[in-house]
Amino acid sequence: MMVVFVKRIYMIIFMAFIVIILCCAQAKDFNYGVKQINALNSKYNTTMETYPDHLKQIDSMSDDLNELKKIKLDAGQEPFNYIIDYRLLNLEAEKLFILGQKYGNSGTTKYGFGCKPRPLIIESASLRNSSALKGFEAVNLLREFIAKYPKESKLANLSEKNAMFSNATFYEISNDARKDSRVINNLCPKNVTLELYQQEFRKKTNLSEEYISNLAYDEAANIWKGIRGIS
Repeated sequence: MMVVFVKRIYMIIFMAFIVIILCCAQAKDFNYGVKQINALNSKYNTTMETYPDHLKQIDSMSDDLNELKKIKLDAGQEPFNYIIDYRLLNLEAEKLFILGQKYGNSGTTKYGFGCKPRPLIIESASLRNSSALKGFEAVNLLREFIAKYPKESKLANLSEKNAMFSNATFYEISNDARKDSRVINNLCPKNVTLELYQQEFRKKTNLSEEYISNLAYDEAANIWKGIRGIS
């Protein structure tokens, strides 16, 4: 009788132990996924709406998010993937924007300009416009997520307010980029800029007159950038 009683006690203790383990084990649902994203944000000192300051960190965070997307949740997989994709698009937009700033004031017409930096302005404007397009893609995805998963969007602290703010930001970036392209193409077309390069090459290089006279715009632009140590 005592042996049976002891066995029952052990069984009760064992079952209680199992229940405790099951209660302590965190369900891999949408909330779990959001916690993983927030942990990643903490790692890079970012939020759902901010980004790392440097390109290497952006690339590293993008890699981490792609790894995070491999997590298989028991519930809420699709809304979790929406947030991951939204963050990835925003990071790509930020990366393109940073690349578009590499020439500083020489990459825009906003603060005054000459025609010779035309290739820098064209490249910068193109990168900034690509950033805006990627940003608009992120905004559309966010709005789709909010409409499709209102409960999950609240849990992730994302709302139409975020979409409106981001859309306004990317609209301004796009507007500035298109303005730069329009101004530089109207006031400094390729033929005018080529003539300025040729004049400079005649004065400051040992290139032959025949070579200089036969240069195409793209060739001359590359030479001009090389002279100034611009890569």
